[in-house]
Amino acid sequence: MTIDETSGPKLPSPELHVEVTQFYARQMHRMDGGDFGGFAASFVQDSVFRPAGGGELRGPEAIERAARGAAGRFGGAQPRHWFDMMTVEEADDGTVSTSYYATVTVASADGSVLVEPTCFVRDTLVRVDGALRSRSRDIERDDLTVRALTEG
Repeated sequence: MTIDETSGPKLPSPELHVEVTQFYARQMHRMDGGDFGGFAASFVQDSVFRPAGGGELRGPEAIERAARGAAGRFGGAQPRHWFDMMTVEEADDGTVSTSYYATVTVASADGSVLVEPTCFVRDTLVRVDGALRSRSRDIERDDLTVRALTEG
């Protein structure tokens, strides 16, 4: 079986792919380092964040409050966000759509590591003063998706 590489979305330029990868690295370094204000500042003012399990956060202030609150559940352990299998598509208007798999590991002082449920994430990125910012993020936890499919 051959795959038709000419149909479907256009591949991003190598420069855009690196820019997006670096954007996420900086964003998650802030989150994992406890810089919740810096993390939230990577979202535009009219951003919408839909976390796994429901709900909707609007704007950087709500995102920052939620990130601070969520970090409390780690009880001093070190979370790390991991993104992989990323797609990057740029629209004619410059909007960038991404999708990727994500997981969070949490390392404790005793050497134990917790692996959170894996997720599928879809983002829309826009440029503000030439720099990428998140306009929307939708997170779907794989275990909740599977449960809904098997129960429904």
